[in-house]
Amino acid sequence: MKTALKITSCLSVILALSLIYYLIQELIDGMSIVEIDFMPALITLIIISNAVLGFYLLIGKLKPMKPLLVLQILIIIPTCLLIYEFFLKPPMGCS
Repeated sequence: MKTALKITSCLSVILALSLIYYLIQELIDGMSIVEIDFMPALITLIIISNAVLGFYLLIGKLKPMKPLLVLQILIIIPTCLLIYEFFLKPPMGCS
């Protein structure tokens, strides 16, 4: 279980960093902070808090527990789909 927690924690941190990178790119391209809706902001906060939780597990501040593993997996799966939508899926164009 410790290995699975380390893998999910590393994955949580990497996914949160890539999501933050995408958000920064959007802000650089001209989007303002006021244009961000409530639900995407809430989802981003949940993903970042999951990354912080994973970081604390990696450095040993939290003891490994099975509910934390389940929580991280439940957050990682939709985050992977979100990252797929942002980076790998081509944008829909008007034709």
